[in-house]
Amino acid sequence: MEIPPREEFSHFSHRHPLIKISDILDEEDQVICSGCEHDLSSGPAYMCTKINCNFILHDSCFDLPRQIKHKSHPKHTLSLRFFPPYNDGEFTCDACGNSGHAFTFHCDKCKFDLHVECASLPEIEEREDHQHPLTLCYNSSNLFVGKDVEVDVMCYVCKNGVGKSCWFYCCLACKCGAHLDCVSTQEIQVLDI
Repeated sequence: MEIPPREEFSHFSHRHPLIKISDILDEEDQVICSGCEHDLSSGPAYMCTKINCNFILHDSCFDLPRQIKHKSHPKHTLSLRFFPPYNDGEFTCDACGNSGHAFTFHCDKCKFDLHVECASLPEIEEREDHQHPLTLCYNSSNLFVGKDVEVDVMCYVCKNGVGKSCWFYCCLACKCGAHLDCVSTQEIQVLDI
């Protein structure tokens, strides 16, 4: 019986051909997506055909658009870069403040960078423990303001400030907030203003 040839795919971020696989073969191995740098534990993916090359992409990372317009950076288009455009090979995400070494949505004019997963965060999050929807806020500057003083937004879960330049989820009605990473937990801080 003859084995049919596998269809090969090309991706702008990698010089070798890729093949689509339906599932990661060994769940015991920790496989990291070369695009978003997150675990790739199950589901379809694109894998390099070269034996000694570990390049692999989530199906969703393979299909990312080359350019996007994002509400957080309305003046310029963001381009998908497959490696950080900085000499040290690292970028700091303007949404979460964490570093990255792989795909980034980047603005050349402003040196603005977003992880691919931060660029696709939902604008509204519904939580079982909160009566109002939470809205994605791109910074805390002038969001919760007292009479003559700006209030630091604190996250109840970790009890740390969200930072004036980091994104977070907030409820304007209740004046509460949560870090992007903490939004999936069950409690939120109610701010005293």
